[in-house]
Amino acid sequence: MALRSPGVYTRVCSLLRRKLNVRLAWAFALIIAIQPVDGLAQQAESVQQSNPAYNLWLIRSQSTTEDLIKDAATLNSWYRALLWARLAELWWRDNPEKAGSWMAKAIAIVEDVPNKENSIERRERLSTARLILQIVTPLDQKLSKRLVSILSDDVTQVADAERTANADGLIEAAISLVEKDPERAAELGALALRVGRPRYLMSLLWALRGKNAKLADGLFVQALAVTRQTLSPEVLNSLTHAAFPAEMQQLNAKVTVPPDDLRLELLQLHVAFLQANPINAENRNSICGSVAGFISPVVMAFDRLLPQQAPIVRHSINQCQALSPLARQRIDDGLRNQPLNTVDDLVKAADDASDLKVRTVYLYRAASLAKGKKDYDRALKILDSMSKEAREFMADSWVAYRWEWSALSALDHFKRGEVYEMREVMRTVPADLQPLAKIAFVQRLPANRDNETDPTQEFLDDARRDLGRSGLLEPEKTGAYFALLELTVKYQPANATSVLKDAVASLNRSTQVKDRSEDNALLKSISPRLPAVLLEMDESAVKEAVATISKTETRARLRLDLLGACLAKLSTLKQTTPHSQPATP
Repeated sequence: MALRSPGVYTRVCSLLRRKLNVRLAWAFALIIAIQPVDGLAQQAESVQQSNPAYNLWLIRSQSTTEDLIKDAATLNSWYRALLWARLAELWWRDNPEKAGSWMAKAIAIVEDVPNKENSIERRERLSTARLILQIVTPLDQKLSKRLVSILSDDVTQVADAERTANADGLIEAAISLVEKDPERAAELGALALRVGRPRYLMSLLWALRGKNAKLADGLFVQALAVTRQTLSPEVLNSLTHAAFPAEMQQLNAKVTVPPDDLRLELLQLHVAFLQANPINAENRNSICGSVAGFISPVVMAFDRLLPQQAPIVRHSINQCQALSPLARQRIDDGLRNQPLNTVDDLVKAADDASDLKVRTVYLYRAASLAKGKKDYDRALKILDSMSKEAREFMADSWVAYRWEWSALSALDHFKRGEVYEMREVMRTVPADLQPLAKIAFVQRLPANRDNETDPTQEFLDDARRDLGRSGLLEPEKTGAYFALLELTVKYQPANATSVLKDAVASLNRSTQVKDRSEDNALLKSISPRLPAVLLEMDESAVKEAVATISKTETRARLRLDLLGACLAKLSTLKQTTPHSQPATP
């Protein structure tokens, strides 16, 4: 069992946007200096009538858009399609006609199938189509249907993995529609079942049930019919989470569930799955994984709804208990009359376990439960009690929890006025992780605090100094630098430009990583953010820094984020600006 990383490297807090006074004369001069020639006459009257700040942000939005269009020319076709789609998404409300043309260009790229498309080209094209589908589905049904056709046509020519990915893409698109158009969402869910074996069907079923239980039950029935033919463990797992959320420990017991007749049909499919896949030496890992994952947690439901078949289920559970310590642990938990629901119970279970992985999982659960109860010091004590081998089994999860929970513990002490204890918590954080802990601490600080004990300035200085020389992987540093940048803009604006340069330099070093797969995985998870207020501080420095990003894809991603911030600012100003002209790219 691999413990999932919390993905905390990319977490950033929302920034309070500071409004800086912009001199009126400078605003007009900048408008004239960078305005495209063919737009001057069109906007002259608006410039005279509306708020100069609005026009300034309009020019910034247009300028960033022009830079992105230049970037598009140097990207490969798949990145270019995504760039057009993101541009369209950002401008959709302000200029739907232009945005629609960009979106159509993006879709046309993935609709164009080469005469001799190989498997790699097909995989890249379909992957791009799935990403664009997530963008366009909430915006335009007609355009989204073109992408749905790409993912659903000729499924027999697509590998199993791609069919599953396409089905998942359709499910994600459906989820985005539940609030706006639940009927269409249910239709996409049904199509996903015909395309492949969606792994996240339960998320759509939960969302639909909250909006329209009848639609949710209808989709559940269709999923049962498909699964009766395929006995897909992926769909069985998803349906079990949707039908027995309390037993699967996914949602609280108050959530509504399908009626018992549908749950009974699902349990019958569990039995059919076990009968079709008798456990042997070749399949025991996969089948026992299914038994531990979605059959043993609902064993009590068999006793209630399908008692005549319960012995078949318990026989398979007993077989798997003898084969895998981790499977046995999950099965044992499912069979307990009294669940392990206290920190002490879980620590004792860890002490009693002879298998390293089982012991580690129990200790993690104990630490996580302590953290959930806000007993952060005990959670950290449990993490630190883990052996070197246990920490290696947890991989980067142990590291992430160690610094994040330290920040929470230090903050808890700070709020109670326990400054010495706060500093002691920070002191015990491993040296390489201290910059991350201090950044996370400052991110969570309350607005009102005692100036005499406030460590904000000190922690930010420490984080910036220590981050560059820490032993973190470069992509980890990059994510931390961009989180530090947002805090620096807020608390140390004079240092913002320097931190931006450090962040971009780290980003460039990260993009040069080619050989280490873990570095590349981390890099893909980074979502660098540039606060719009940076443009108010030093627009030329921001543009210069972004222009130095070596990889076009990464540079375009930052510019898209910056454009989004500019348009958000523009939208706010537009509501307070009478006679403002429509924003046009």
